[in-house]
Amino acid sequence: MAVLSTRLSRWSLPMFACALVNLLAAQGLILAGITWPAQPVSAPGTLAAVHLLAIGWLLLLMLGALFQFVPVITSRPLVSQSMAFAALIALEIGLLGMVGGFFGIGAGSAPLAMALPAGGAAVFLGVMIACWNIGVPLLRARPLSLPGRMVLCGLAFLLLTVTLGLSFALALTAPAPERYLAPLLGGVGDHALAGLGGWFTLTAMGVSYKLLPMFMLAPEDRGIAGDAVHILATVGFALAVGAGLARLWSAAEPLAVAEFTGYAAITLAVIIYLWDIVRIYRTRKRTVIEAHNRTAVAAFGFLGLGAALAIGSLVAGRLGAGAPVIVFLIVFGWLGGLGLTQLYKIIPFLTWLQRYGSSLGRGAVPRVQDLVRERRSYPWFALYFLAVLLGAASVLSGHAAGFRPCVALVTVATFGIAIEYLRAWRAHYAQLRHIEAAAPPLRPNQRG
Repeated sequence: MAVLSTRLSRWSLPMFACALVNLLAAQGLILAGITWPAQPVSAPGTLAAVHLLAIGWLLLLMLGALFQFVPVITSRPLVSQSMAFAALIALEIGLLGMVGGFFGIGAGSAPLAMALPAGGAAVFLGVMIACWNIGVPLLRARPLSLPGRMVLCGLAFLLLTVTLGLSFALALTAPAPERYLAPLLGGVGDHALAGLGGWFTLTAMGVSYKLLPMFMLAPEDRGIAGDAVHILATVGFALAVGAGLARLWSAAEPLAVAEFTGYAAITLAVIIYLWDIVRIYRTRKRTVIEAHNRTAVAAFGFLGLGAALAIGSLVAGRLGAGAPVIVFLIVFGWLGGLGLTQLYKIIPFLTWLQRYGSSLGRGAVPRVQDLVRERRSYPWFALYFLAVLLGAASVLSGHAAGFRPCVALVTVATFGIAIEYLRAWRAHYAQLRHIEAAAPPLRPNQRG
């Protein structure tokens, strides 16, 4: 297996742990009633929760995965394991400052509000470190595979996202730059699109093009469909974000056309991607689909649902009003759902590599799947996705009071899934001694 020849990422598992803590913290803010929909979208609690989700949960989750799998994609090591640790520290410190700064603005405290740009600067530094650590092996790899090209484009959108975010922070808190940066505050939607779309979605697509074939033994070459997804999504997000930002200074008709063309390209990319994902499942050689890929089907469904709702809202001229629900579906259903399902394989896989990777061919070792109990995980994933769907439906149907109870169920499910991760990581030694005694020896080329 290609990953066995790559050095284990020392900081991926700690990043996943921090990401889960941040996810639960964001869910706690929602349950406390200090975020949307109980409060306005611009409320300090909403902004704090959004950044806990975007930076604390999804960004750390994605970087933790990339620190392990970019070396697999490129057959080249990261620049430095220490840089991964530095990125983690900078991002967590920066996130703490940003959350404090949002609440400082809400409380009218100028000193506490200044933590927002300070935290934003720390997040920017952490992203720069991570991009260098990941980007160098990607740029040095020739020829670069489809997942690698998509991740590289995603990193460009990440840099744009954090640059815009830092500009917003300065415009909100620093008097001197405010005159020049204040017009950018109208581009919050483009900031979100660059992050959730250009960075997270494009990168998630690229990573899934590596992980799904690898763990289901499906063909990795996606042919013209994969190239179409890459080009359409990259160009689409670039057009939509670029034209949207340009329209802050000019209302020229060509910019509106370019923005709409970008949305059309994104829609087509999502359709082709979902069709291609179905093709991966159908052409797999592994007859039994493991739990993480069974449950990931729901995440792909939420991507389609979120895209359909976004297009419907755009055509109806209600994109601004529907944006919070769309973001909720994308963050919790598509990106968060895909992350949670894939972690159910990644965490046991990294744990197995750490403890048994060097023992292949030297005696009996357990399989990766021996570290988990799949039947125990299905109810948690079912509860999670059902609660996300019901939460979105409650807001769309005009019954926003039902949103928080649904998020409570999402939180319970998240706790349950996190406990399953912990059980896999601990891999109860008494149980493993029984497995090791019973497991047949594995050949060096046999997969876990």
